[in-house]
Amino acid sequence: MTACTLLATLVACANEPVCSADESTASPATMPAKHAAVFKQYCFDCHDAASEEAGVNLEQLSFDIAKDIENAERWAKVLNAINSGEMPPADAEPISDDQKSAFLKDLSEQMVIARKRLSDTGGVVTLRRLNRREYANTVESLLGVRPDVSVLPDDQATSGFDTQGASLFMSSDQIEQYLASARRSLELALSPQKPTKMRTVRVEPEDEYTPHYAAAAEQMRDTRRRADAFLSQTEKPASDFGFLDAYQAKRQRRIEWLPLMEDYLNRPETKTGITLIMTIKQGGYTKVKLPVLHESQDGRYTIRVRAAAYPDARGRLHYLEFSEGFGTGRTRLGWRKVTAPLSAPEIIQFSFVHRPGEKKQIWIHQRSHQDRADKNQATIDMQANGIGTPPGLWIDWAELTGPEPDGNREQLATQILFEKPADWTEQRYAGEVLRRFAERAFRGKPANREYLDQLNQRYHDNRAEGQSQTEALIDTLSIILASPSFLYMIEDAEPGTADGVRPMLNGNELAVRLSYFLWSAPPDDELTRLGRTGELLDNDVLRQQTTRMIADARADKFVRGFVYQWLQMERLGMFQYDGVQFPTFDNAARECAGEEIFQTFQLILDERLPLQTLLDADFVVINDVLADFYEIPGVDGHAFRKVPVPNDSKRGGLLGTAAVLAMGSDGQRPSPVERGVWVLRHLLNDPPPPAPPNVPMLSRLDGQLLAARDLARAHQEQPQCANCHQKIDPIGYGLENFDAAGLWRDTEVITSPGAYRKRKKLKEFEIDASGQLPDGRQFANYNELRDAVSERGEDFARGFTESLIGYGLGRPYGFTDDALANEILSYANKNGYEVSAFIHALTQSSAFRTK
Repeated sequence: MTACTLLATLVACANEPVCSADESTASPATMPAKHAAVFKQYCFDCHDAASEEAGVNLEQLSFDIAKDIENAERWAKVLNAINSGEMPPADAEPISDDQKSAFLKDLSEQMVIARKRLSDTGGVVTLRRLNRREYANTVESLLGVRPDVSVLPDDQATSGFDTQGASLFMSSDQIEQYLASARRSLELALSPQKPTKMRTVRVEPEDEYTPHYAAAAEQMRDTRRRADAFLSQTEKPASDFGFLDAYQAKRQRRIEWLPLMEDYLNRPETKTGITLIMTIKQGGYTKVKLPVLHESQDGRYTIRVRAAAYPDARGRLHYLEFSEGFGTGRTRLGWRKVTAPLSAPEIIQFSFVHRPGEKKQIWIHQRSHQDRADKNQATIDMQANGIGTPPGLWIDWAELTGPEPDGNREQLATQILFEKPADWTEQRYAGEVLRRFAERAFRGKPANREYLDQLNQRYHDNRAEGQSQTEALIDTLSIILASPSFLYMIEDAEPGTADGVRPMLNGNELAVRLSYFLWSAPPDDELTRLGRTGELLDNDVLRQQTTRMIADARADKFVRGFVYQWLQMERLGMFQYDGVQFPTFDNAARECAGEEIFQTFQLILDERLPLQTLLDADFVVINDVLADFYEIPGVDGHAFRKVPVPNDSKRGGLLGTAAVLAMGSDGQRPSPVERGVWVLRHLLNDPPPPAPPNVPMLSRLDGQLLAARDLARAHQEQPQCANCHQKIDPIGYGLENFDAAGLWRDTEVITSPGAYRKRKKLKEFEIDASGQLPDGRQFANYNELRDAVSERGEDFARGFTESLIGYGLGRPYGFTDDALANEILSYANKNGYEVSAFIHALTQSSAFRTK
């Protein structure tokens, strides 16, 4: 295919002359008319109206990029063709670097605007199903059982939030998945079960584990003895000694871990408990396993552990880690620090909930990494001390007490299968069970008569087939939980007025929308009552309810659901960190780093602090795990709390959090590009255009040891790369003093790749943290960058407002929402930019209260 033919496949003809754009009256997403010179000089020889080679006429490409989707797609293909170097063809005059850079810069920026304009819904809220979070919360509110949502349709959030209807679709065959999920949840909630008696089980580790480790050590010694015996003679074959050949005998003779096991067994405290160490066994560490909890043993349990700490161990190894699962998969539940000495052990207490239908086992062990880092570090320590990583904790015994009965689930089950009045027939009772449950499941909207008749017939058929009353009801109730009226957020369709204005929500619909916005769950009794009576439509009542709901513990669902997606926190779990290179950034530090973001936002909401506090806080919200990671003294206990930091601290505000800094890395090196993009998008509300496809690789730099700034400069040598990088990278430079895990450093060290034991320092660079913001504001270091960003509080507030609108209204923010954003910002300004003020302004708006 020739270059001209290729371009023909990229750009189709349009109907408006290219030179018709008037920059003085141009609408947003209009390519500046001055760039017509690029087409005239480099393209029209083949692609004007006269030649129209390969059927392409660039004279007819409208410079109003957002004129329609078809025109925008043509411009996107032009952008990609020039970015990739396909155009102009190799045998034609190349576009000068200055012209190319200016053309691509303007086109990239206008494409961002065009995408927003063309994705604008005009205020229409798309019918959507419950996302996974909302579905789980809703089922739990009805049944007291939390369903497994992993088998349900994904929440394909195309615009950043899982509340947006355009992303929440499903196919008809997926109804079966919802039916199966509903039936399973109903069986767990309603099927008669023999109650599990509450009891306490104590595990004595010395009885469970010490004999096992003694046997393992003896097996190692036996292997060594057999290897020595074989290698010291020549008459008998290797098989007589249990080996394949001499190579295997020599290899197995080198039992590096035997000294560690012998050290463990020689410690007197292992005669009365267990010492937590790294081992060569599966799991990588010694652990205490509590009894297996089966599907019917649900409820709240309490763990009590009598433990003590070895004083000379690394600080992170003074934490107990609690994890759950069955088999190889583990989920971390939490951490508790042990401070007591061996001479005076302490009791550590930890609670958790075992959900109905699950089978799992609780492990108690030391803090761990996701990868083999703990084993690798133990090997490094063994080379230094001949034994391995010194132990951090000793456990005398562990107790498991439970389950405490779940009174809420029992109450909900009784509410569904209420006691049948003596004078009712079974058919009347079943019909009333179905009617009441359907109305609750449909969030206050009564089911129609025809639907209820079909459900009653289904129940009757089930009974005729020999099913018990409960079995027949469970099958029929599951249909309700797979119905569109349950799975979808349905607001009755009513025609708009003659001028296109859509009708307002009624009281019940407003209660549902408000509740799913702030709680990701159905309304409670108070909100339901106010919606049913219409009182919620009163502005003052709505304000009072919004205030009540924000203060309720269930608002945690809003904090986590919104903040996680607003700040794109999924990147925190995308990369595996090298535990030898980043020993303190383990599972505990990483998960607590994410929790710091949620807890900080929650505190700002609770204490009615300005939104700006997220940029320039003089405090952090941390627990003991993060205090150790940040090296902030005086923080004891696992609970997160507000901790003041001095003026010269690197912490305080989003930019100084480990979560944000770790998200801007690949798990090995920090990325000025990722960090710069994140700041532009989330703090400055100035998102750069998406990275173009077919960006040329810098293969000429392979094998060179370059600092991050030098790598970025190399990209800027390419005009198609320079447009974005000149805006992004200078911000990222200001964060270069933080390594990939978010710890402060003064130099950047590059080590050799390969096995952890063979890595060597290859080069070291002094860090230059100077740079500038897109508006030209320069900074010399991180502190000045943070100050410069905090001075852009209005831009930050604008971006926050746009995201809140997108999350709360269930559709992407569009140009038609500008007036709404301005109203919200004006109200927030009058109320000190408190986070609650943004929420109140949105919930009071006509957009939130309109169908």
